[in-house]
Amino acid sequence: MSEGYIRRINFIEKGNGPPVILIHGVGLDHTMFRHQIDFLSLSYKVIAYDMLGHGKSENPDGSYQLLHFVDQLNQLLMELKIERVNIVGFSMGAMVAQLFAIRFPEKVISLCIMSAVANRNEEQQQNIMKRVEQVKENGHLSTIDAALSRWFTQYFALVNTDLVNEVRSTLENNDSEAYLKAYSLFALSDQDLWHQLGSITSPTLIVTGEKDTGSTPDMAMQIGEKIHNSRVVIVPFVKHMLPMEGKKELEHHLLKFLNENNFN
Repeated sequence: MSEGYIRRINFIEKGNGPPVILIHGVGLDHTMFRHQIDFLSLSYKVIAYDMLGHGKSENPDGSYQLLHFVDQLNQLLMELKIERVNIVGFSMGAMVAQLFAIRFPEKVISLCIMSAVANRNEEQQQNIMKRVEQVKENGHLSTIDAALSRWFTQYFALVNTDLVNEVRSTLENNDSEAYLKAYSLFALSDQDLWHQLGSITSPTLIVTGEKDTGSTPDMAMQIGEKIHNSRVVIVPFVKHMLPMEGKKELEHHLLKFLNENNFN
């Protein structure tokens, strides 16, 4: 596995084969995909990177727009001389993946969006805006316990304390200003995307956890109705953090999907 830093984008690269790029969620970094990097790199060239304001990538001044994250991804692909790619996005990373597929359909071999939000109802929108206000008033550290409770089932958290504490540490190490900018964007971008989803033409796998209260199975089904060339998988008994708590079932469906679109 090699590590790189191109134009202030921190990334890692492992394996050989068709390229697969992994995009993490808000407040996290590329290390959340550690297991998927090792698993997929047996058959694919896997690239995982830190989004703007996350991990070791740059934190530009000013507010964020989703297009900034799409441009960052496109810049990385151009620097790596990758013309077409399989994109896997988690949560906010799924937003970036969807908008990239809308703007650059010719560059997308396949698209996997996991734990993605879509078309939040009034109550769901109020809930996330309350969390944005909490970050503004009390800082991002005040939201971590509740986030971990939403992301992991109680049983998984009890028997995987080291892993959950690792995620906690990643959240704690965020730059407060960058986290607020990214989380505010995450809270407001689903409606803009919702009206564009029908223009996605790439083969698409949509995956979410049965117990995910933020990126619900109903949202996944709605996304699937919008994107014509898609399939929906609901992973039973899992909350938000599919790449960790639901990794075995996720990887089974993801590898099958990637192989169908790259080797058949």
